Amino acid sequence: MKHILLPLFLVGSVFGQSAEQKAAQDLLLAQEQLDKLEIEITKEEREIVQEVEKIDDMVIQQHKTLTKLLRDEDNVIGKQRELDNELARRRGEFEFTLSSLRSYGASIKNRLSSLEKQGFGVKLEDRRKKAEASGDDLVLEIQNRLALLHMAAERLTQVSGGQLIDGNAVGEGNIVKEGRFAHVGPLGYFSSDDNEVVGFSSFAAEGVDFPAIATLKDGEGESISAFVESGKATLPIDASMGKAIQVARAQKTVKEYLRGGGLVGYGILGLGLLALLIAVFKVIEINYFPIPTRKDINLLLDDLLTQATEQAELKAQKFKGLGGEMVQAGVTYFYDKRRILEDALLEKLGMIQPKLERFLPFLALVAAAAPMMGLLGTVLGIMKTFAMMSTAGSGDSKAFSAGISEALITTAMGLIVAIPVIIIHGMLKSLAKSKFGQAEGIALSLLNGTTDIGESEPEGNGESDNIDEAELVTA
Repeated sequence: MKHILLPLFLVGSVFGQSAEQKAAQDLLLAQEQLDKLEIEITKEEREIVQEVEKIDDMVIQQHKTLTKLLRDEDNVIGKQRELDNELARRRGEFEFTLSSLRSYGASIKNRLSSLEKQGFGVKLEDRRKKAEASGDDLVLEIQNRLALLHMAAERLTQVSGGQLIDGNAVGEGNIVKEGRFAHVGPLGYFSSDDNEVVGFSSFAAEGVDFPAIATLKDGEGESISAFVESGKATLPIDASMGKAIQVARAQKTVKEYLRGGGLVGYGILGLGLLALLIAVFKVIEINYFPIPTRKDINLLLDDLLTQATEQAELKAQKFKGLGGEMVQAGVTYFYDKRRILEDALLEKLGMIQPKLERFLPFLALVAAAAPMMGLLGTVLGIMKTFAMMSTAGSGDSKAFSAGISEALITTAMGLIVAIPVIIIHGMLKSLAKSKFGQAEGIALSLLNGTTDIGESEPEGNGESDNIDEAELVTA
């Protein structure tokens, strides 16, 4: 058995070594192929990465380009919006200008005087018709209307300096006469060629191109004839058609206003004058009302605290008026009970306040009564006006307006008196309060000065009651 296994083992060993060698060779071959494949993969991967990087660079560049294009698009949209807004503004300005020119062209004919209708008025109407006939050609319409505006401006220049115009006018008997106008301001003077019709133009009826002439006779129009011919003359006619004279007559002097107020007006003025005199008196009285200074009171308190009573009394006697009396009372009762000193000071303060505030209620009364008196005068004046209207009729509106205007004079006078008196009353009230506050300060200083001697007084002389020093402060 051993002899049989040995050959088999040798044969198996030979075959086993051959298979192992073949496997090793296959492994080496596979390893070589793997190395080649890795090299190829690495090469291809490098190429792919390079290609991807190129693509990324292109994407970044395209993104930058897209961002720039979007920004440019936003700028273009913004500029387009600005242009649209500018165009809308320009269109609005154009429409407003065109509307203004149209409105002016339609209303200019109503501003012409009667004597301009047959000359300048005809040229103006022709230009206006050309502008209206422009149709959809807005440029042509604007040109025609600007020409019309230029004509109107030239006309203003001529009218402001006066001008001579040849034309026709209607005289007495509705006879049309040829002649010449002298146009000065609102008036037009006319003289016919045969000097039969001389006067000034008054009006032109609707639909009539020739103005009517208010004629002058018996040599009254010689100055007008000379003025029309030469442009120089003295004319006894109000250039404002009588309005300047009416305004001058309507103006009143101060004396006339006072007379128009009647008895009520004189009463208001009397109250105002009395209030003014009282105000001047109170300013002087309050400003010169004698109140000792805090420095003098401190020196006096030093004497009192050092028991120098005689010196303190001499100093107190130098102070004049109610303020001095209050200080003298404080010196007299300084060493007494605090309640006694307090009562003495309060008594003097009670005398000072009415002194400072006297006559001030009368000023308040004047401030309240003056407008009421003015209203009374107005009511009486209106009653008088209506009584006159019931007798003479209500057809004259000017007389009615003049009566109402005169009736309102007293109301104005009442307010003119009341407003300053109210202000003066408030100022004097504040001034009196300030002066009284100084007096209260002096009284408090005297009262507080007793606290420094409270401990040295005998127990029977002091007063244990709690004293509220605020009681010295009165309204």
